[in-house]
Parts: sequence; C-alpha cells; structure tokens
Amino acid sequence: MAADSGRKQGGTFALVGLLVGLATGLAAYAIIEFWAERAPDETLAQTALIFIAASAAAFLLLSERGAAVRAVPAALLIGAALAVPTYFIARAANGDAPLDQFPVIFWFAIGGPLSAYLMTSLAKAALLDRIPPAYPGLFFHGLTLPLIAGGAWLFAALSMVLLYTWAGLLRSMDVDFFHKLFQEPWFILPFVGAVGGLSIAMIRGLDSALGALRFVLLLFCRIAMPITAVFSLTLIVVLLMNGTDAIFSRPYPGAIMLALAFAGMLIFNGVYQNGEGGPPPAWLRIATIAALATFPVYALLAASAFWIRIGDYGLTPPRVIGLAMNGLAALYSLVCLAGLLTEINWRGKRWMPLVAPFNTAMAALWILVLIALATPLANPWAMSAKDQSARLLSGKVAPDVFDFSYLRFKLGAPGQRELEKLAKTPESHPASLAIRTGATHALSAKSPLTFENGEPTEAPADEPKAPGLNELEFNPDGDEPEPDPPAANEPS
Repeated sequence: MAADSGRKQGGTFALVGLLVGLATGLAAYAIIEFWAERAPDETLAQTALIFIAASAAAFLLLSERGAAVRAVPAALLIGAALAVPTYFIARAANGDAPLDQFPVIFWFAIGGPLSAYLMTSLAKAALLDRIPPAYPGLFFHGLTLPLIAGGAWLFAALSMVLLYTWAGLLRSMDVDFFHKLFQEPWFILPFVGAVGGLSIAMIRGLDSALGALRFVLLLFCRIAMPITAVFSLTLIVVLLMNGTDAIFSRPYPGAIMLALAFAGMLIFNGVYQNGEGGPPPAWLRIATIAALATFPVYALLAASAFWIRIGDYGLTPPRVIGLAMNGLAALYSLVCLAGLLTEINWRGKRWMPLVAPFNTAMAALWILVLIALATPLANPWAMSAKDQSARLLSGKVAPDVFDFSYLRFKLGAPGQRELEKLAKTPESHPASLAIRTGATHALSAKSPLTFENGEPTEAPADEPKAPGLNELEFNPDGDEPEPDPPAANEPS
C-alpha cells in the first residue's frame, strides 16, 4: 500500500512538474515575443524572465506532499531576491555607457546560480525541519538539490539533441515540417520548460539513484582529503624555502589561491557531513586537521596578492569582487580555527560541533554578499571609479600616466560621473589643469582609440585628397608602355 501511495504521489507530482514547466515556457515566450522585442528598454523584461524561471524551479524543488502551498511564498521570495540584482545588472549592461563586463558575467555565471542554490537549500531545510534551519537538513538538501537540478538540465539538453536529430533525419527524407516547427519559439520554449519541469519532478522520485550519487560524492571527499592535506603542506614548505615570488609573479595569483581555498572548503564539508556523527578514522581525522590548519594560508596569500595589485593599480570591478570573496575565505578561516579548537577534546562524541552552526551562518552570509555585489549596496563599478579618482586627486598617480579612458569606457555611468567631477577640479589643486584637460578629453572621446589618437579630421578643402584604389590610373602619362626588348635568342 505504501509503495502504491508513493507511486501515485510520484505520478501526481510528475504531472505538476510538467504543467509548471509548460506554463513557465509559455510565459517566457510571451515575455520575449510581446514585451522584450517591443519595449525600448529590455531590462524589465529580462528581470521578469528571471523571476518567473527562478520561482518555478524553486517551487518544484521545494514542494513536498502536504507542503506544496507552503512552498509558494518561499519560491516567490527566492525569485524576487534574484530579480532585484538581476534588474540592476541588466540595467547597467543595457546602458549607453560602456563598462567592464566582469560583474555581469560573475552574476549570471556564479553569483546568481550560487545565491539561488543556497537560498533554496536554506528554504528547504526550514520548510521540512524548523526555523531557523538546522545544519543537518541544510547539508542534506544542499547536497541533493544540485544533483536534481543538474540531472534536469542534462535531460533537457538530451531532449533537445534528440529532437533536432529526429528533425534532421526527417528533413533528409524531404519532410521539412518538423524542422521548421522546432525553430519556432512558441514551440521550443514551452517544450524545454515542460521537459525541465517533468525532469525535476521525476528525478526527485529516484531516491535510490540520488542516494548513490550522494555516496559517491562523499566518498570522493574522503579520498581527496589526504591528497589536499599533502598538497597544502607541500605548498607551505615550498613557500618557506623559495618565498612567494613564484606565486605572485604569475597571472591572477589571488584567483588561484581562492580557487584552492574554496575547493578545500568543499572537500572538508564533504568529510564533515551533517555534523551529527562522531569523529572519522584517525588517518582521515589527522588529514582533515592538517588541511584546516593550512586553510588560512590560502586566504592570506590571496589577500596579499589582491592588496599588491590594488596598491599598484587601484580598484577595478574584478578586484572588488575578488576582495569580497577573499573576505568570505578569511571568515571561513575562523570557522576552521573554531573546529580545530574543539579537537582539544579528542575523545568528544561529536566531531567539531562548532562547525555546524557556523556553516549555516556562512551560507546566509554568502547570499547577502553575492546579492550586494550585484546591487547599489556594493556597486563594483562605483567603488572602482571612486577609488581611481581618489588616487588621482591624492597624487598617488600623476595625471600624465592616469588612465582617464578607463573611467570613460570601463566603469559605465559611475566612471562618467567621476570624470565630470574631475573636469571641475578646483584651481587650488596643484595638478588641476592637467586633470581637467584629461577628464574633458576623455568625456569627449567616442572610443578608446579616439582618446589615444584624437578625433579623426578630414583633409582641408584646398588640399587634394590621396586617390582611392579605384581611382588610380595604370598609366598616368597616357603613353603606351614600351615593350621589353627581345631576348637574344628570340626572333625580332
């Protein structure tokens, strides 16, 4: 009876997933066809598209038997939390002023998806367990939800491949109807939405498969932890012997150190798991302690790399985001140290009990930081523009080497506002004339090339222009070219 009930519930939820996905695809088509393509500003349309897609996906991931209604407000809140920064980022990207695209790429590739994942995991734990969510539930759902979302994405991609393969096969048989049909947005968007929603619903019912995947991931973390510890200790020994120049002299040393730090953080949490179990075997426990002890080194090296670059060249949008990530890594170093302190009680029944509540708090903090970086709260373009302007006015950078075009063509509207302020630098400033001249020139330039070389000018009216290629004469004097003299052995 229980099995029959489960199959019935699974079939019902599959239908819900199909309908929700279909409705989401239809809404996406309506937004693109009747709003985005006709509106003078696509920002609101893009934001609405993200809100609908995120809310629908969150609803399908959060819904449970008897708790579907409770999942609706949580899903809408997640969609709204993602829509606000998306609106700001899209508005900046769609503006007239050119800007550095790194914050845009970071939000849509990393910040937005990661925020959605963490918010959905916290909401799932809160809905099923309690508020505030306990770490065991957060860990379980945080490990499971990416598997469901990744599987649904894979199934949707495979369905598209099969669809177009089938259409191509029929087209080779002189049947073009399906090939043309699959090019139509009104068909393909609802189709993808329906497949995605159905995939989420069906994958959620595969408890045994999800359990096997979770086991594989956790097993990988236990295998990778000793390797991580040996690598970290070896790196520290090499740094002590050879210094840090080998790292800082390479491109993007801060990003490399942060990548290693966050990879170690994920591996540690895979070994730590839900925080309710006892200590692992001694070999794994010692390896984990060694890895945690070296974690602050990565954060310190990344901070040093970023501050060296900032001291030399000032803030840029990638460095603002890098500093924020570095701050999160530094805070997690405190979590690692708190876990190490609990190892004083070697025979404790629970392993590193302080890590669990700190991990929950860190998840919430990650969401706040990622969203702030995509809103005016921590606008990377504005922070960079103000820092670059302050370096110029303070004398850290001379006007003759200051890159005025960077403010004009990389920092968008905030950069232009700073240039307008610089163009009005008071005469009391020792370099006011040079600063005003550079800022005015940058504001009038239409591209970085015209800033460097000046605006192109036409030749004076009384000065003849050089002829074009089509105007060149093969024989300007009008004489026939004389033939070459005959060779000695050639008859005349």
